[in-house]
Amino acid sequence: MNRTAALAGKQGARVILLVAILGVSGVFLGLAVGYPLSKVSFEESDAVRLDQSRLAGQIDPADAVLVQTDLPLGWEPGDPGIAAFGILGSDFCGEQVPLPTQLSDLETAVFSNEPDSSVLIAQAVRVDRWQNARTYIDDVSSAVEECDRFFRTGLDGSRVPVNIDDGTSQPPVTDYVSRRFVAQEGTSVQTWSMMAVGDVVVALLYGGPARPQEGLISDLEDKLLVRLDPEDFAPGGVAPSTTSTVAEVDPTATSVLEGGAADESEVPTVPPPADAAEPDN
Repeated sequence: MNRTAALAGKQGARVILLVAILGVSGVFLGLAVGYPLSKVSFEESDAVRLDQSRLAGQIDPADAVLVQTDLPLGWEPGDPGIAAFGILGSDFCGEQVPLPTQLSDLETAVFSNEPDSSVLIAQAVRVDRWQNARTYIDDVSSAVEECDRFFRTGLDGSRVPVNIDDGTSQPPVTDYVSRRFVAQEGTSVQTWSMMAVGDVVVALLYGGPARPQEGLISDLEDKLLVRLDPEDFAPGGVAPSTTSTVAEVDPTATSVLEGGAADESEVPTVPPPADAAEPDN
């Protein structure tokens, strides 16, 4: 009986010791995992998560391109033929990223700033589903994350290395992608962005010999969002009036792209978009 009691006592002691070891291990494991996580600083973002299903079918793509009053002084209506260099439907890093099924014409607007030979191309198109508009943005984002440099063909037929940098620093909405293409020889820069607003894909592209003025693209994106989604972006939820349009200044400045290609010699400061690029493998 005493022997049985002694064995039971030893077994109980082992159980207690095992529980204690597991308890201490658990504490240290918790510290090992919890301490680093407690030191992680998660980057905050002011990007708005749009209710895309609410906006689907509510936006006219013609309202999703820039008008004269959106731009700073110095910008004037440009050659509509340059719209062929827009970014929508381009290849990125050698990867084809086709647009979803279009339910509208591709709306475009072109503006130029003569003093620094820069241009702005705005594009917008309605696609078949708001989910597909969002997927297109995701696919473009995935494509440009695959490389940080590609090659394009220069006007003289040479291969020009183009570096890829981050675009705007503060995305206005979550369904958004932006990048900057910088020709390595320093002769040209493209800064572009895309975002999904309901079932409409909106794109802006700046091209010139140098980077755009600080905050230019972000400011233009904000003006478009105020017009397209006043509930989320306009003070009091009311969109401002846009009575002054490009058509009032120059009826040929805003047009629907029907196809064809622009003469590259007319826009020497604007590098061709990524669809003419060869990836740097």
